[in-house]
Amino acid sequence: MDNIKKIPTKINNSTWLIPTCFGVSCVLLVAAVTLLLLRGFAGMESGWLFSIGADLFCMAVCVMLCFSCVLNFKSRNEHSLVFVILLTTNAFALFFDEMAWLVQGIPGFRILNIIINVFFYINGVVLIYLFWQYIRRVLRMENTLMQAADGILNLLLVPTLLLCVVNVFYPLYFSVDAAGFYQRADKWYISQLYMFVALLVVVLELVMSKAPIKDRLVAFSFAAIPLLNQVLTGFVFGISTQYAAMLVSIVLIYGVLFAEREKTINSTEMELDVATRIQANMLPNTFPFLPERTEFDLYASMTPAKEVGGDFYDFFMVDDDHLALVIADVSGKGIPAALFMMASKIMVKNIVMTGKNPGEVLKMVNNQICENNQEEMFVTVWLGILNLRDGTLVSANAGHEYPVLKKPDGEFELLRAKHSFVIGGMPGMKYRESEMTLEPGSKLFLYTDGVPEAESIGEKQYGYDRFLAALNRTADGTPKELLQAVENDVEDFVQDHPRFDDLTMLCVHYTGKDEINETADR
Repeated sequence: MDNIKKIPTKINNSTWLIPTCFGVSCVLLVAAVTLLLLRGFAGMESGWLFSIGADLFCMAVCVMLCFSCVLNFKSRNEHSLVFVILLTTNAFALFFDEMAWLVQGIPGFRILNIIINVFFYINGVVLIYLFWQYIRRVLRMENTLMQAADGILNLLLVPTLLLCVVNVFYPLYFSVDAAGFYQRADKWYISQLYMFVALLVVVLELVMSKAPIKDRLVAFSFAAIPLLNQVLTGFVFGISTQYAAMLVSIVLIYGVLFAEREKTINSTEMELDVATRIQANMLPNTFPFLPERTEFDLYASMTPAKEVGGDFYDFFMVDDDHLALVIADVSGKGIPAALFMMASKIMVKNIVMTGKNPGEVLKMVNNQICENNQEEMFVTVWLGILNLRDGTLVSANAGHEYPVLKKPDGEFELLRAKHSFVIGGMPGMKYRESEMTLEPGSKLFLYTDGVPEAESIGEKQYGYDRFLAALNRTADGTPKELLQAVENDVEDFVQDHPRFDDLTMLCVHYTGKDEINETADR
């Protein structure tokens, strides 16, 4: 199965995000501990120390959960990205809360105290907004009411943030006196309105949501736990554990919803692994193929863009003197394309083995596929039958890429010939045949469009010129060496750009009928 290679999963434009959030959370935790040690415990009241201890513990939890997301690479998706951003935002809120207590009662840090608390309030609003977005995605809140509620929360976000900034100039939510002590202002309750609106929206959605009751109960913790904390400590100055309470809700959601999703992901991945192995076993992958035959040498490989691909190749002996060569590219990707690929491959081989010529084979395959092709999928196919005694190659091309040929004394060049229509596009199509003779020493290279259309980071295509140059640099190599040279050159060109098409190649080196064996045959 070495000839079927699996491309590592890549997440476009977000691969860096989860490790970055983990790194930021670690930096915040280390900075919080360091600043606490530099400040010392002198002059701190027991309530302050309790709040600081809760902040540090919860920041450590944020770090561990972020690290869990870093390790679990395969579960990265939109939900996990929002989740890790939520964790990091919560870590910032806890950090600002600790900083506020560290500068409490120090007159020289009065301005810094004000700035820290402004960021604390701003961070709290952002955290609530992100929490709402996360809950909305997890429970798939897409009804009309939720769309309206989401619009209201989006509309209120900017003015709520601006009201936080007002505290730099006017004590709307809090003040810091000359002695450096933070005090809540008379209108402090305004700072909690955005949270209560978000909580109310979540409660309404939980009542109306069709999500499983378990998911709704866990999400309800987003409303219940912070609200309970606010009732218990909201009017007790000196204890600030609202963000610790929100973290408890995050942990519950992570533990229940993520565990369920992880189970589903693992099940899907197992099925895809099985599908990959089935597809690998469907394609001939034992090399060298018929080592006792001296007339030819060949090698083939397929690298799917996803776990399973839509390309396929095939080669088999029709009889003692004729070698069939097939390469094809199914429209679409993933499991649907793989299923269509398997059906097409079986039909092509079965009809070839009846002794039909390539044009007749493609005509019959096309008619069979068109009989029940409700998904309107199609496949491009190049089919050739090589007479190993005299090198005669009869082929038919159903919309596939041009083959590449190297004569014994020449270079690799495209064999440009007019294509016939694709397989599965329209019933009753006829497929023209081409005939040529391969001289001993000739090399025929077949491929799918994933080779010339491979894209680099700048979305520039690999192209035929670079493709032919890679072949000609290794013109004297074996079929395996030629495939490896092209694959390496494509990889160097593509680099980290995600691949969207399968990469499938087949090369045959025709050496001709061995004279000694031919005499023995007589």
